[in-house]
Amino acid sequence: TQTTIAVKKSKNEELKQVLFIAMVPDETDLHGDTTSVEEVSKACHNFNMHCRKANLFHLVETDTFSIVESYIAPVDFVLGEKIVKAGTWLVNLQVHTEDVWQLVKSGDINGVSISALAKVSKIE
Repeated sequence: TQTTIAVKKSKNEELKQVLFIAMVPDETDLHGDTTSVEEVSKACHNFNMHCRKANLFHLVETDTFSIVESYIAPVDFVLGEKIVKAGTWLVNLQVHTEDVWQLVKSGDINGVSISALAKVSKIE
Protein backbone atom coordinates (compact mmCIF):
# COMPACT_ATOMS: atom_id res chain seq x y z
CA THR A 1 0.00 0.00 0.00
CA GLN A 2 1.10 3.54 -0.65
CA THR A 3 1.58 6.05 2.14
CA THR A 4 -0.18 9.36 1.66
CA ILE A 5 2.07 12.34 2.38
CA ALA A 6 0.55 15.81 2.85
CA VAL A 7 2.05 18.18 0.27
CA LYS A 8 2.81 21.60 1.71
CA LYS A 9 3.58 23.39 -1.53
CA SER A 10 4.69 23.18 -5.10
CA LYS A 11 6.19 26.38 -6.47
CA ASN A 12 6.25 27.64 -10.03
CA GLU A 13 9.04 30.22 -10.01
CA GLU A 14 8.14 31.93 -13.30
CA LEU A 15 4.43 32.45 -12.61
CA LYS A 16 4.84 33.20 -8.88
CA GLN A 17 2.13 30.68 -8.14
CA VAL A 18 2.08 28.25 -5.25
CA LEU A 19 -0.17 25.23 -4.76
CA PHE A 20 -1.14 24.34 -1.20
CA ILE A 21 -3.26 21.63 0.33
CA ALA A 22 -6.06 23.19 2.34
CA MET A 23 -7.61 20.00 3.76
CA VAL A 24 -6.97 16.28 3.48
CA PRO A 25 -9.96 14.03 4.13
CA ASP A 26 -9.89 11.24 6.67
CA GLU A 27 -6.53 12.28 8.18
CA THR A 28 -5.93 13.91 11.54
CA ASP A 29 -5.03 17.61 11.20
CA LEU A 30 -2.84 19.77 13.44
CA HIS A 31 -5.78 20.33 15.81
CA GLY A 32 -6.40 16.60 16.22
CA ASP A 33 -9.54 16.71 14.07
CA THR A 34 -10.51 14.43 11.19
CA THR A 35 -12.85 15.52 8.40
CA SER A 36 -14.71 13.21 6.01
CA VAL A 37 -14.31 13.50 2.25
CA GLU A 38 -17.91 14.76 2.04
CA GLU A 39 -17.30 17.56 4.56
CA VAL A 40 -14.02 18.60 2.88
CA SER A 41 -15.91 18.87 -0.41
CA LYS A 42 -18.70 20.90 1.21
CA ALA A 43 -16.14 23.27 2.79
CA CYS A 44 -14.37 23.81 -0.54
CA HIS A 45 -17.57 24.41 -2.46
CA ASN A 46 -18.92 26.77 0.20
CA PHE A 47 -15.65 28.74 0.08
CA ASN A 48 -15.75 28.88 -3.72
CA MET A 49 -19.36 30.10 -3.81
CA HIS A 50 -19.38 32.53 -0.90
CA CYS A 51 -15.92 33.69 0.07
CA ARG A 52 -12.77 33.42 -2.08
CA LYS A 53 -11.17 36.26 -0.09
CA ALA A 54 -7.44 36.31 0.46
CA ASN A 55 -6.15 37.09 3.94
CA LEU A 56 -2.55 37.29 5.03
CA PHE A 57 -1.88 35.73 8.44
CA HIS A 58 -5.63 35.98 9.27
CA LEU A 59 -5.34 39.74 9.75
CA VAL A 60 -6.88 41.59 6.82
CA GLU A 61 -8.04 41.11 3.28
CA THR A 62 -5.06 41.57 1.02
CA ASP A 63 -4.25 42.20 -2.61
CA THR A 64 -0.73 40.75 -2.27
CA PHE A 65 -2.00 37.47 -3.72
CA SER A 66 -5.13 36.06 -5.36
CA ILE A 67 -6.81 32.70 -5.17
CA VAL A 68 -6.71 31.49 -8.77
CA GLU A 69 -7.90 27.93 -8.16
CA SER A 70 -9.66 26.12 -5.35
CA TYR A 71 -10.74 22.57 -6.07
CA ILE A 72 -11.15 19.01 -4.89
CA ALA A 73 -8.75 16.43 -6.33
CA PRO A 74 -10.98 14.08 -8.36
CA VAL A 75 -8.50 11.17 -8.21
CA ASP A 76 -5.30 10.19 -6.43
CA PHE A 77 -2.29 11.72 -8.17
CA VAL A 78 1.41 12.32 -7.69
CA LEU A 79 2.62 15.90 -7.22
CA GLY A 80 6.39 15.99 -7.33
CA GLU A 81 7.21 12.96 -5.17
CA LYS A 82 4.10 13.24 -2.98
CA ILE A 83 0.82 11.37 -3.27
CA VAL A 84 -2.29 13.55 -3.13
CA LYS A 85 -5.37 11.49 -2.47
CA ALA A 86 -8.76 11.93 -4.08
CA GLY A 87 -11.00 14.28 -2.09
CA THR A 88 -8.14 16.58 -1.03
CA TRP A 89 -8.87 20.32 -1.22
CA LEU A 90 -6.13 22.21 -3.07
CA VAL A 91 -5.68 25.98 -3.39
CA ASN A 92 -3.48 27.65 -6.00
CA LEU A 93 -2.37 31.20 -5.22
CA GLN A 94 -1.06 33.85 -7.59
CA VAL A 95 1.42 36.01 -5.67
CA HIS A 96 1.49 39.68 -6.72
CA THR A 97 4.31 41.12 -4.60
CA GLU A 98 7.96 40.23 -4.34
CA ASP A 99 7.82 40.49 -0.52
CA VAL A 100 5.14 37.79 -0.22
CA TRP A 101 6.85 35.67 -2.90
CA GLN A 102 10.06 35.75 -0.85
CA LEU A 103 8.07 34.58 2.21
CA VAL A 104 6.75 31.64 0.14
CA LYS A 105 10.20 30.78 -1.17
CA SER A 106 11.79 30.95 2.29
CA GLY A 107 9.08 28.75 3.79
CA ASP A 108 7.77 31.48 6.12
CA ILE A 109 4.46 31.07 4.29
CA ASN A 110 4.11 27.32 4.02
CA GLY A 111 0.40 26.62 3.93
CA VAL A 112 -3.11 27.92 3.99
CA SER A 113 -5.76 27.89 6.68
CA ILE A 114 -9.44 27.53 5.97
CA SER A 115 -10.36 29.66 9.00
CA ALA A 116 -13.80 28.11 9.29
CA LEU A 117 -16.40 27.32 11.89
CA ALA A 118 -17.33 23.67 12.27
CA LYS A 119 -19.56 21.41 14.30
CA VAL A 120 -17.35 18.86 16.04
CA SER A 121 -18.47 15.37 16.98
CA LYS A 122 -16.44 13.13 19.29
CA ILE A 123 -15.72 9.76 17.69
CA GLU A 124 -15.11 6.78 19.98
